[in-house]
Amino acid sequence: MKEWDEMFRRFGLGDMNDRMDRMLKGFLGSEESAPGAKVWGYTMYRGPDGVPHVREFGTDMGEDVLPEKKEVREPFADVTHEGDGLRIVVELPGVSKEDIDLQTTEKSITVSVDTEGRKYHKTLRLPAEVDADSARAEYNNGILEVLLKTVEPAPKRINIL
Repeated sequence: MKEWDEMFRRFGLGDMNDRMDRMLKGFLGSEESAPGAKVWGYTMYRGPDGVPHVREFGTDMGEDVLPEKKEVREPFADVTHEGDGLRIVVELPGVSKEDIDLQTTEKSITVSVDTEGRKYHKTLRLPAEVDADSARAEYNNGILEVLLKTVEPAPKRINIL
């Protein structure tokens, strides 16, 4: 158990046992609990930059269980190299494609949704420079997929003084 506590402490999540106890009380607790399915947990992964990340996910189980509720959510996203370009996949459940604002530069991509029921925002720094004009995007069943062609930066000659 000490190993888990130390691992979560390294990720800055505080005392994991207390949080898990509160979460389980919400699942198994009294009849005061709201009806319906409740899901909550952590996902851990190593990003394309090599840095480990820990994220919470789940439905609202009350203020005493989940950290402060944010008005704007950061959607889950993944960036992978595919052929001669990049593939960006972003989860945006519950929105229509007309509500998605998608912007890109040579070094980043920003996804935003601002509706009465859903607010999402995420800016991703891309692992390679891309041709912004090559962007192709599809949205289906809550999943946004964006394909961008990478560009090779032209070498520059450096004069030695």
